[in-house]
Amino acid sequence: MEHDWLVDDVDEEATVIFSARGLGISIPLSRSTIHVLVHLDSTHAGKPIRHPTDTAFTLGRRDDCDLVLRLDGVSRTHARLVFTNGGFEVEDLGSANGTMVGAEPIKRRLLRDGDIIRIGPNVRLKYSITDNSEADLLHQLWEASVRDSLTGAFNREYLTERLKAEIAFAQRHNTDTALIMFDLDHFKKVNDTYGHQAGDAVLIEVCRAVMASLRTEDILSRYGGEEFAISARGIGIAAAQTLAERLRQSTQRVVRFDRHLIPVTTSFGCASLIELGEDPSPAGLIAAADRRLYLAKAGGRNRVVSVG
Repeated sequence: MEHDWLVDDVDEEATVIFSARGLGISIPLSRSTIHVLVHLDSTHAGKPIRHPTDTAFTLGRRDDCDLVLRLDGVSRTHARLVFTNGGFEVEDLGSANGTMVGAEPIKRRLLRDGDIIRIGPNVRLKYSITDNSEADLLHQLWEASVRDSLTGAFNREYLTERLKAEIAFAQRHNTDTALIMFDLDHFKKVNDTYGHQAGDAVLIEVCRAVMASLRTEDILSRYGGEEFAISARGIGIAAAQTLAERLRQSTQRVVRFDRHLIPVTTSFGCASLIELGEDPSPAGLIAAADRRLYLAKAGGRNRVVSVG
């Protein structure tokens, strides 16, 4: 029998939604009833993403877990959720820091609507039984809280939280991670000449072009005004420069708005985690990339800078 699950992506700040449709359960549920786990400690709360599976649902730090939680105190394979005749149970898998439901340490426990599951010391998940309309509302609220309404890029606050996770991931796996910052050249002139609606159209088209060139694990965020940032997992400064150059070329275009043809170019600054030394931070990574973006603009714009 095909199971129908809804699951978030592989970030430590995640939301999982399990659908009861197709599971052949013995308790009476309407076809719209779904079981939801919402992360209570992050900006990802309420984000449902479909992921079909017919196996036990695992939580932990390993990349092959169904819900990857890259936080201190979470074991590589920490816990799992399994379906039984009475509903969903949570089971600890011999984790170092334990699994709790409410204030009670558990080995295996049937979940009830409203239960708070603790995965180690830093992760809290709320289990709820709801329906499709409420789950859709959760998704919409999450989107509104973390995305820029104009461009669809993530917002600045989300970027900061994501960079914390990317830095922790890179340090654990002994890899690098990169940040690319860019902005639109002479954007004030676009607004002054053609109007703010034209400026909005330019921002939307540039972001659409950038998103089309990014991997699933990379994120685009609007840092402020016409300035944007890209968090690129697992790459160093050379690969970041290559990516930025490809994006520079793809965003160099003429945008049609009303009867106007608006030329667009962008400038890029790149930085990587390894360059920051022994005390890396999101602020340090942003400052390094922003400094190089300034150098790109000072050097004539429409270029990529990854040194200095």
